[in-house]
Amino acid sequence: MQFGLPSADFSGALLERWPSWSATAPRRIAAARKLQIYAENHLPLVHQKIDECLEGGQAAAFVKVFATRSPNLLLAVASAIAVAYRQGCRRELKGASPALAAAFAELIRESGIERKAAGLNSRSWVAGPHIIAPHFTRRGKLALDILGPDCCDVERDGDDIDAVLWRHGGEYVLLDGDRWRYFDAKGDERLPEPGTEPAHAVGVCPAVPFVSFDGGADFWAQTAHNGLVDATLLIGYKAALGLFARQVRGSPQTTIFSDIEKMPPGQVMGHPFLPLLLPSDPGTRLQVDGDAVVKAEDYLSEISALITMAVSAEGLPPGSITMQANSATPDWGGLAINAEGPRLAAHRDKQVPPLKASELALWPIVADLVRGSAHRFARVMPPGDEVRDMLRVDFPDLSSPAEQLQRIEVMKAGLPFGLSSPSDIPLAARPELSRPEVEETRAANLANYIATIEPLVSRNIPGKAPEAHGYQTVAQEQGRTGGVESGKTRAAQAEEDNSTP
Repeated sequence: MQFGLPSADFSGALLERWPSWSATAPRRIAAARKLQIYAENHLPLVHQKIDECLEGGQAAAFVKVFATRSPNLLLAVASAIAVAYRQGCRRELKGASPALAAAFAELIRESGIERKAAGLNSRSWVAGPHIIAPHFTRRGKLALDILGPDCCDVERDGDDIDAVLWRHGGEYVLLDGDRWRYFDAKGDERLPEPGTEPAHAVGVCPAVPFVSFDGGADFWAQTAHNGLVDATLLIGYKAALGLFARQVRGSPQTTIFSDIEKMPPGQVMGHPFLPLLLPSDPGTRLQVDGDAVVKAEDYLSEISALITMAVSAEGLPPGSITMQANSATPDWGGLAINAEGPRLAAHRDKQVPPLKASELALWPIVADLVRGSAHRFARVMPPGDEVRDMLRVDFPDLSSPAEQLQRIEVMKAGLPFGLSSPSDIPLAARPELSRPEVEETRAANLANYIATIEPLVSRNIPGKAPEAHGYQTVAQEQGRTGGVESGKTRAAQAEEDNSTP
């Protein structure tokens, strides 16, 4: 079996329930290949690429000695592009009571989504949709099964999951709209482990696809980023070949012509590093074939070109890639990808809509799962339909402060002419929002701001409160105006008195 994937052969009740598992093995193997590179566990894949390019044999064996996992182009691009959770994600229930709001926040922390979301964003960008299936641990805590496309298969209706089957160790788990079912490696159903509850009260399969990009008609996005995969492995081959060539050709090639019967025994014929001894008649002759040192720049320039071609398909223009091939520079051979500024915001805007849809689908299911369990918040959480209506999921804007200030200035300039409104700024920065959502957020922010500055202003301390700077009561405005005018009058009177002889 390739890439360490377990055998997909089973029989019995599981085969009758899920006959298509073996047919989807190629898709799981392809996903495993991508995730193997992302996890930097892909040295065997680089070795395989070397065998393909050099047709195996002794030459490939020598080059494999110099193979490494770096540079890992796929990992570098994923780290630079999968940024939707770079500044976190806010999940709230609008209009929730303090007790419900606190319980919901605790469920989010308990699930671990906050510490797992960034990595999940990257892996689902690399290999396609991952399936999230919430469950409870033996200690009664909420947890998330995160199932990569390399180990699971689903029955679905559009984006709704009806059932999911995945391999766990040497066994299988089947989750549907009623319960969890467990099968051994042969496909025979077995009893659940003690302390686990196989049934659930959600009413639908408690599983949600976690998606980081639009894969088109293919739910699993099987061909997405294949160019990065190919380039990563080809770069690994080129880097190993360059190191090998520089090691072998780092000194002149020495050849000795002599009588083969008189040669010392135990020599390795055809070794790339040792001198080659050949028979000669009548005498012995030594030949040194000049200095043929291979320049690193020759290989690094080719690697740089491969990188540039591969990343252009991912929305990263050549100017965002740094790969110094000149050994005269201190950072030669270093790979750097710059996706900051507008590029960062553009990648964020592509990923947030599908990720937000996944988040909005997940937490109502979690609410129903909790309500039907012995969890301590079972009587606190409302039904999933109510949670769906109350739930707000917000991803922060990743544009730079300078860009945000420019948007505000443009909005101010167009406001008197009816060309813009304050709602245009968040709509431009976060295209996943609708105008009603923006208006709702603005109203809430203004209400919160007014509630903050009102007691400060009413106590005549606006100058000491940055939150209330520029806002004064009518009495304060009148007092300030009167004081200014009174001061002007007194100053004019004093000047007149001083000028009188």
